[in-house]
Amino acid sequence: LEKKEGAGILGTTDGFFADPSLVDTTLTTIENFSRENIASKNPKNHELFEVTPGKGVEVTLFDHTQNNVAHFYLGKTGPDFFSTYLRKEGADEVILASGSIKSVFDKSVKNWRDKTIFDFPPATITQLIIKTPSQEITLEKDDTGVWLMTTPEKGMVKKEEAEAIATTFASLKAIDFAEDEKLETYQLDTPEITINAILDAKEEKQLLVGKKHEEKSQYYVKTPAKKPVFLIGKYQVDTMNKTVQDLKEEEKKEEETKAEEENSESKNEATVPVPNDSPS
Repeated sequence: LEKKEGAGILGTTDGFFADPSLVDTTLTTIENFSRENIASKNPKNHELFEVTPGKGVEVTLFDHTQNNVAHFYLGKTGPDFFSTYLRKEGADEVILASGSIKSVFDKSVKNWRDKTIFDFPPATITQLIIKTPSQEITLEKDDTGVWLMTTPEKGMVKKEEAEAIATTFASLKAIDFAEDEKLETYQLDTPEITINAILDAKEEKQLLVGKKHEEKSQYYVKTPAKKPVFLIGKYQVDTMNKTVQDLKEEEKKEEETKAEEENSESKNEATVPVPNDSPS
């Protein structure tokens, strides 16, 4: 992993960005290391605690001038299962560090990668366009925050449905990554669904939804703003891909509307007190 100025943490192994939250957790874990519990000072025990090259997880940190600022090995889990053996390169002593911290460092390339597709406030979305081979739906949010359908029909839409689409889109994270980036492999060159979100700053975000995974309940998706082809859950696609009937606010029947008005009027009527004529 390498920090690029103005570009975040780059996974130089495969050229993709690392998840910043995972990197922050890793650095915080290193900052919290201490020598409070020394398990051994005998180098013969290094193999036993698995803090040697080839057995332990080897971690090396460099500063911006490529100077080695830390180099250590994470070994096996401690006897209480909530601690980890650790040894600094070149040192004889082995430390029993608090926490099951080996998993913080011991990740595959794929698991280091940033799975964020979109991450922005959903309230900034002012327009949503959902396009499929059979329909194109446009939803617009007015100045009061009310969502309206403008195509293919005009009218009110269910608030909870529109907000669910906006929230899911704006905070979309992948479950996994595709094996390659060829759009045609996943029918992303001719996507089944295209969702566009227009933000209040006139910025536009786009999501292409391709074919379904052959074995998993997941879909291949792509945003032009990012290099990878992602996999997201079917439930995420279903939340965003709605029909006109799903979205339309049902019109109340005339009888129901009249009954509600009468009920409201009766509640608002003032109660007139009855005078008490009984002698004192």
